[in-house]
Amino acid sequence: MHTPTTMRPWRRVVTHYRALVQEHGWVRLLLTHNFHAVGRQAFRSGQLPPWMLARQIRRHNLRTIVNLRGPLDTPALILEREVCAKAGVAHLDIRLCSRDTHRPALLLEIKALLETLEYPALFHCMSGADRAGFMATLYLHWVEGVPIERTRQLRFWPFWHYRYAKTGLLDHFFDCYLAATREHDISLEQWIRHGYRQEAVRGSFRSYPWLDRLVDRVLRRE
Repeated sequence: MHTPTTMRPWRRVVTHYRALVQEHGWVRLLLTHNFHAVGRQAFRSGQLPPWMLARQIRRHNLRTIVNLRGPLDTPALILEREVCAKAGVAHLDIRLCSRDTHRPALLLEIKALLETLEYPALFHCMSGADRAGFMATLYLHWVEGVPIERTRQLRFWPFWHYRYAKTGLLDHFFDCYLAATREHDISLEQWIRHGYRQEAVRGSFRSYPWLDRLVDRVLRRE
């Protein structure tokens, strides 16, 4: 967790400019509709502009913001932490991957976090399509008890998630778990602890190169 410092007015203007231009924030302004409720007490989104984040905090009485981009000091995240500090909202940084598998230890840390953080909470990545969907799936399953196959958080519409690009590794992780449940009655946590093989899951997935180019070069997903 970062402790934000108060910025001088001129530095705040520069930071807003960098977030809008250098971080392609103007592109994300076109996706500000990608804000969705997740179950009873959570929400998911992309990187929101600071004024929109402040509005959503007030509207939904958010108590925790979970940034899935990691502990970066980008202009957008600097502004986000400042908004959270002013609103008295907890801000947590977790580094998730949009095109790779995750270590078992990290997944178990996420489970513990989801079971203890203060709700309502917002999970966000950069675009709100991939990592936010992965986290929302884990939240629904581990906190609200929704079966994985019914979570429906990794979809093209309305989240703009591409299952057949490298971002589909997130879907594939859950597909591998569901395949394991057809052989044994095993919980997701048990599978992560005893059956999940990160390299095997990664190696058994194939994406479409043209979709990878779309996601990486055109959409510029993080």
